[in-house]
Amino acid sequence: MWADNETAVDFLGFKVHSDLIKSVVTDPNLLPTTIGLFGDWGSGKTSIMKMLEHDLDPNSYTEQADKEKYEKILCIYFNGWLFEGYDDAKAAILTSVLNQIAEKKKLTVKMREKVSDLIQSVNWMRIAKFSVKEVGLPALAAYLTGGASLIPTAVSKAKSLLPGQSEDEKGGSEEKKESELPLNEFINERQPDSIHMDVRTFRERFSELLEECNIDSLVVLIDDLDRCSPERIIDNLEAIKLFLNVPNTSFVIGADPRIVRHAIQVRYNSVEFDKKENNRLSSDTLINDYLEKLIQVPYYVPRLSPAEVESYMTLLFCNRDITEAEMFDSVYTHCNEQRQKNRYATFGYSSVNEVFTKQGTTVPETLSNSLGFCSSISQLITEGLNGNPRQIKRFLNAYTLRKQLAEVASLEEIKDDILVKLMVLEYSHPREFRQLFEWQATQEGLPEQIKVLEVALSQTNSKSEEVEKVDPNWSTSFMRKWISMEPYLSDIDLRDYFWVARDKLASTFSGLSMVSPIVRIALKDLISDISAKQNQAIEAVKGFSEQERASLLDIIATNAVRNPDQSALYKGIRLLVENDIEGSVSTYCRVIKECNHELAPTSEGIAILTLMNTKPTLKSELESLITILKDKPDTRIGKAIIASERRKK
Repeated sequence: MWADNETAVDFLGFKVHSDLIKSVVTDPNLLPTTIGLFGDWGSGKTSIMKMLEHDLDPNSYTEQADKEKYEKILCIYFNGWLFEGYDDAKAAILTSVLNQIAEKKKLTVKMREKVSDLIQSVNWMRIAKFSVKEVGLPALAAYLTGGASLIPTAVSKAKSLLPGQSEDEKGGSEEKKESELPLNEFINERQPDSIHMDVRTFRERFSELLEECNIDSLVVLIDDLDRCSPERIIDNLEAIKLFLNVPNTSFVIGADPRIVRHAIQVRYNSVEFDKKENNRLSSDTLINDYLEKLIQVPYYVPRLSPAEVESYMTLLFCNRDITEAEMFDSVYTHCNEQRQKNRYATFGYSSVNEVFTKQGTTVPETLSNSLGFCSSISQLITEGLNGNPRQIKRFLNAYTLRKQLAEVASLEEIKDDILVKLMVLEYSHPREFRQLFEWQATQEGLPEQIKVLEVALSQTNSKSEEVEKVDPNWSTSFMRKWISMEPYLSDIDLRDYFWVARDKLASTFSGLSMVSPIVRIALKDLISDISAKQNQAIEAVKGFSEQERASLLDIIATNAVRNPDQSALYKGIRLLVENDIEGSVSTYCRVIKECNHELAPTSEGIAILTLMNTKPTLKSELESLITILKDKPDTRIGKAIIASERRKK
């Protein structure tokens, strides 16, 4: 088993990306700059940042020349998600950066005073934001109505936001709080006309602080931004641009670019968008312009190739199975040397064996078996998991548990490659995985449908009509690849394989916790009652990968079947159907057929009839649903369809 944590140890061969970014953030001619380290969920962004943080730390080097090279470079790590509950995202990042400068640099008393002054100004900014609603308006109302006694209460509430107060100070008398924070000073400090000056002054003093601290380059790594709410994402980006982006600074922002684009769209959803008219602002234009102003260098983390996946898994198994630290270090060093010589080569059994041979020993049997396994399934893993490091590690953990369960249950006939092939389907296309389970459960583990699919797709000119007869969902590009990949399953008794997966059949291990954030956002927006969010979701889904689309469809369908009275779930699927999203029609039909018709909403009966009028190409599929529901005349949805058809007559 492997911990699902980021690491500065480069199992992925990603140091090349870290080194490239390092060359930018340490080049004074390129500063200030903001780099967008973009990639999907689990693609390795955090690991690259950890490598960068390690390489920019002078304490990571033993040679004095190297230490001196990085002594004037200060690298700061900030996890935006950890501050999600903070009342002001801008204040959170500003305060964190200032505190880390104070912690990591040896400051004189004068420098510490400057840091303290900047932090205090950030606190005033927090109060200013808070005070508009909680302080400014109550104070103004009290003044206009003569209720001066209300003012101290409002001011004391604002003062509670300041850090460093004891509970006794917070609980003291109103007179004490008012004297400590006079209202006229508070108001004079944050007059609207002085806000621009405050930002400018902050930037000037922050720049002076870096110069006085002898910092040639301040590198701020901002991680997990895509886990934050849209408002927090924009607040963090704007804090960087407005306050911190001064000479000799660089920012590396790790995020899924699709989520950042979604956040921009949410923030500016009041802007009127129309792509068809040139005199109105286009949504894409606004988002692109905004991103270009905030992020000067977009850098996309590539997905792993089959060779890289095998090399990654090889190092994972070596790290697990090699007990001697020196031997593993030799293997790891050899891997890095091989990567330097040939980026396209696979680091597998032969490479590991070479290291063991030089040490006068042989590869342990357990490790040898593991490396043979890596070689046999790397192509399948790459196709099924899109070369995503986090998904690969979680997949291997799930695989390990399945193997252990099979051993405990004495299921000796279970083969690694078959188990992996089924688990890839389980992870990437849970709907088809459950369908395969149902087929084999009624046919003593030997589903006839798999035989039909393998025969149809193994021929040079695949018979699409044969595949369509089984189920249209099995004709997608991924499913065709999956069926055609060895090992073939037509003569395999699948009962034992599904037995070890029985705890996952209700909701496979690709459950919501394993779903990428962009899919979760689309799901949330899709079932909302706000048309703008629904439109955003549709646009996002159109750009999904096949795996992301399948994941979304499975989650919304599973929830609809489990919660048949929730009309928003049906509507969400219908929106996908109306926008011709691949796989949505069969998903909608599945939900209507499998849901509890006693609880299904009345409106859905009318919606099916309306959909048949707007989408005449779906007439045959929808008519089959209507026939099923008309046979349920005692249900609300059935009554709605029968009544509607009578009115037409």
